[in-house]
Amino acid sequence: MNILSSQEMLAREDEAFRSGLTAAALMEAAGEAMARRIVRLYPLAAEFLVLAGKGNNGGDGLVVARHLASSGKQVRLALAIAEDQLGELPVAQLQRLRTVYPSFPVEPWSGQLVFPSSDGVVIDALLGLQAQGALRGVLAEIVAKLNAARARNFFRTVALDLPSGLAAYAEGTAPEDRDVAVMADVTLAVGYAKEVLCREALAGWVGRLEVVPWSGEETASASRQVLVPQELAHLLPRRNALSFKGDYGRLVIIAGSPGFSGAATLCAQAAQAMGTGLLSIVTRPESVDAVTAHAPPEAMVSAWPDGEVSPIVRNATAIVIGPGLGADEETVKMLRAVLGIGCPVLIDADGLNVVAKHLDLLHEAKGPVLLTPHSGEMARLVGRKFSPDEREAVAHAFTDHHAVTLVLKGTRTLVTAPGGPYYINTTGNAGLSTGGSGDTLSGILGALLAQGLVPLDAARLGVWLHGHAADLLLAERGCEEGMTPTMLSAHLGAALVSLRAQAVVTDGLIERAKALL
Repeated sequence: MNILSSQEMLAREDEAFRSGLTAAALMEAAGEAMARRIVRLYPLAAEFLVLAGKGNNGGDGLVVARHLASSGKQVRLALAIAEDQLGELPVAQLQRLRTVYPSFPVEPWSGQLVFPSSDGVVIDALLGLQAQGALRGVLAEIVAKLNAARARNFFRTVALDLPSGLAAYAEGTAPEDRDVAVMADVTLAVGYAKEVLCREALAGWVGRLEVVPWSGEETASASRQVLVPQELAHLLPRRNALSFKGDYGRLVIIAGSPGFSGAATLCAQAAQAMGTGLLSIVTRPESVDAVTAHAPPEAMVSAWPDGEVSPIVRNATAIVIGPGLGADEETVKMLRAVLGIGCPVLIDADGLNVVAKHLDLLHEAKGPVLLTPHSGEMARLVGRKFSPDEREAVAHAFTDHHAVTLVLKGTRTLVTAPGGPYYINTTGNAGLSTGGSGDTLSGILGALLAQGLVPLDAARLGVWLHGHAADLLLAERGCEEGMTPTMLSAHLGAALVSLRAQAVVTDGLIERAKALL
């Protein structure tokens, strides 16, 4: 799905209004869709508090409040300004809310407002896309109180369209203080993801990004896109009843060394969960016993031979190399041999550290190559540190020069290939910030490569599923702390089911709004 600037999004709205769509109908469609998303995200929340401003974003919040109440949720509304200062559409929405629910709790903002406890959700509907400049006055006070209460009470915060205050940073500047904007756990972007929501430097305020589609009709692809389920589900087709294990790939994972056998195991667990037909782990001779003791029983474990490449490696349909392997000359020899086979090769972890010292190896590859560095590994690959806002430029230069597909990991993991668009991932949470998450991602991607996906498609689908499995796990556990890669792999099946359930978008906001006229 395309990423738009704020100005481009406003132009889309103006175009819709000129075609006969009304702002009221679009507000109703957007509010209803966002309320459904919120219920899905937080089905067990005990209380919802909507903070509404005077403009159309506040009107969206009022629609959300009404639809949450209609689904049986306990909802409160706090207005940032006096009722007689509300805009035309918010006034109409407040009247409608009171007509449907005469005793609905509405209160003016006060510094003594009681925020929910840890089982509650606060909905930020204070400022919309057209807000200009830094927060001032009562809005600055509300945002500071909200952020402080969120840190103290542990409730979740959902921003409608974008976190209030963040529009001031749409031109590329970076905040210097936490309270310049609402710190959201989830941002529900209306229509399209906006550029300001996709910046790595602003991810701490945006949180997880979900997009409520503008239309069910496909749009022309732009150079910058976000990953959404309806554009990914078809990449891994439904399996045919007439099939056997060889149809789903022969993945070889070359990983593990003394003291680092767990990396091979975590990678293998994820690959198995993603449906690899045949799974082999090749490790250093001195690590075979340790890897065998912990590897999935379905995986075949063997030692890297001294001499010619083994038939297991030569016959692979895809290879993952690097996790826990060590970065010595032996790894250089392994990597050179693997790149000469011709099948897709994913290089991660210690494999990347070797490549950083021997970039010429990439140009020896006889098949496609996929690299999965985090920012530190990417800095070693390009020979310098870079800022979060340089990520796309750095990725573009590297992929074009070395003819590889790249997954640059981060809060907004970036996927790109030579000459292609940038894809920004929208899934995942802080529970992924633990050792072994990268090994799990490598196993997922390796399994998809082994099943025949080209590297760019494997990367797009794999990073989304990796993050979505973490989101499902968070919804189940309620906290990010203690999430493990093993738990993550166990949720990949549920992530696939969820992906396919979201695959079909029969209509978007435009179609729903037209139906209301």
